[in-house]
Amino acid sequence: MNTISPPDPVLYNAWHVVALAESLDTKNPLQVNLLGEPIVLWRDGAHIIACQDRCPHRGVSLSMGEVSYHHTLVCPYHAMEFDREGHCTKIPADLKVTTFPQGTNLKTYAVQEKYGFVWVALGKPTQEIPTFSEWQQADTMTFHCGPYTINSSAPRVMENFVDIAHFPFTHQGLLGDPAFPEVSDYKLVVKNDEIIASDIHFYQPIPEGTGEAKSVSYVYKIVRPMISWFRKGDNCNRFSIFLVVTPVEETSSIAWLGVARNYSPEVSNDELRRFQDDVMAQDIPMVESQRPQRLPLDLQQEFHFPCDKMSIAYRKWLKQLGLQFGTC
Repeated sequence: MNTISPPDPVLYNAWHVVALAESLDTKNPLQVNLLGEPIVLWRDGAHIIACQDRCPHRGVSLSMGEVSYHHTLVCPYHAMEFDREGHCTKIPADLKVTTFPQGTNLKTYAVQEKYGFVWVALGKPTQEIPTFSEWQQADTMTFHCGPYTINSSAPRVMENFVDIAHFPFTHQGLLGDPAFPEVSDYKLVVKNDEIIASDIHFYQPIPEGTGEAKSVSYVYKIVRPMISWFRKGDNCNRFSIFLVVTPVEETSSIAWLGVARNYSPEVSNDELRRFQDDVMAQDIPMVESQRPQRLPLDLQQEFHFPCDKMSIAYRKWLKQLGLQFGTC
């Protein structure tokens, strides 16, 4: 664990999804991990608090404790209590102490709840959480998929999401057909800290899990180093996925999906979630087998297809940003 200096300034000062908001209740704290740091999440009413998951007294994991009836986080070892600002409020072993030194306080982190996810930043966020406009439209049905634990670096997971050439083979029978392997030329624009790929067309046997084979049109956007989005369909029928990858460790990641659609209400969200689970079950072994596990930013280290221009732009962008965590 690196507690002296940020492991990577780009990711340290960015928002990351660490949990589903519905996974938190008002009694039980939850341990999550981000950039090698163990964090405890807990609720105080409507507020979500994110703190270091380490009691300053003897280093015990606070996520093993509980949330008290008077809205404090209680250490399981000696029952020290901490409020939502991380301030120590009680030391049961010495109740005469009513003024607590700075060393008894917990480090707290910026936290937000958005799109049903809990977002945490270890440092000072340099950007807002991206807007997923489809999630907020009145005619849209939304649901979550994941979390998916992947033994690989977060940039490798991100690049797999925007790799379209693997559809006919890795996702044969679902998102592609080996009889239609070619990727037609598509438009690519890099601007305003976004990578946008459009006019992508693919024949897919089961495009969204609804059972209707057809040719579909995609638009992709990479909006943060670990956040991407795509929309497929036309102006009337829209299906979108918002991907966030949590960089847990250098070669350990968690993928989260937010899915939005405005058609086929007869198909349940549970059915579509199972479809996305099947797609991820095909992706994960491929990504976990990649070597090196960290994403190479030197373009000469791996061979590239012409249709890899979206991932090439992504690697160049990460190199320009100076991203280090999960890259080589």
